[in-house]
Amino acid sequence: MVALLLMAKGNRMATAREVRSSQRQRRVRVYTAWHPVLVALLEHVLPEGWYQCISEFQLAREPLRVDIVILRRSRRGAPPRPRLLTSVVGELAEHTLVHFKGPTDELERDDARMLLAYALQYLVVAEIDDPGAVALRVLAPRLTPRFTEALRSLGCTLTPTGPGTQEGRLGVFPLRVVETVAANAREGEHLLYTVTPGMVADPGGIPALSPAEVAVFWALLEHVEQVRHPLPGQRKRHMKDEKRVVESFEQALARLVARLPPEQRLAGLAPEQVLQAYAPEQRLAGLAPEQRLAGLTEAQAVLALPDAMLRALSEEYLATLPRQTQAAIQKRLGAASGRQPARRRRTRGPSK
Repeated sequence: MVALLLMAKGNRMATAREVRSSQRQRRVRVYTAWHPVLVALLEHVLPEGWYQCISEFQLAREPLRVDIVILRRSRRGAPPRPRLLTSVVGELAEHTLVHFKGPTDELERDDARMLLAYALQYLVVAEIDDPGAVALRVLAPRLTPRFTEALRSLGCTLTPTGPGTQEGRLGVFPLRVVETVAANAREGEHLLYTVTPGMVADPGGIPALSPAEVAVFWALLEHVEQVRHPLPGQRKRHMKDEKRVVESFEQALARLVARLPPEQRLAGLAPEQVLQAYAPEQRLAGLAPEQRLAGLTEAQAVLALPDAMLRALSEEYLATLPRQTQAAIQKRLGAASGRQPARRRRTRGPSK
């Protein structure tokens, strides 16, 4: 009986430990790796000095944070019109809350209700008396019927205002919904492709970017690298889709570089950096004989010779060249003949 009681007590303690462990696991915050990509994107397209981009906001005195971006005006006056992503950052209010759904998420019914709740909580915590100072934006791959129906149940009807954009009022708050899949085809909106499902399925399908958009894309690459390798002092977060984000941007970079003309690919590189990628015979192709030999060492000049001339050189002369040069010649001649070069026999001295 005692043994049974001890066993039951042990089972209860083990179950309690499992429950506590499960609760701790549920409390671990899992961020989406697309979220910092969006924040970096907005920071680079907003008019400089006019807005503060807050990547997350505590909505209560108790810890309560949401994946929502706050674009808050930081100075008075009329800001300049942004050149890029005007669907997202055009006509901003004093406080604009951006609710974001990345490439691997969809708008659900609860997103509409949560968005209204966030706006009302933000009024309280940010101590805003005039609700007209707050506007809402939703950024998602596409509208879903369940999200649209949930908005309608809250008295909000959306009206199309352009390719990929619809507007309405959620309570007292003006609302704009940007469908990234439809909007990214517009001029000045191509960077939205980086947060669409296409970025995951076909990173190479990114539209041709303007020079201004390319500059922002390079900045995004730096932020993606920080997602994978945080800077000293930054804590590593648990992020959903981290591997997908990194791989997608690497593949998109390869496609963008392939599209660049040669002069843009080589811009900023010193001539010697470019030449290091080529063998001596490749560097000299197309030059006249006297130009090929100018400035070369003897070993480099020999390697610039065609295979037929290399075969004509005597073994005695080849033996005077550096071993590395001899090995390169043997490799070339062996590859040209389709067989491994024969090892040179050592000449034995006279027997004593």
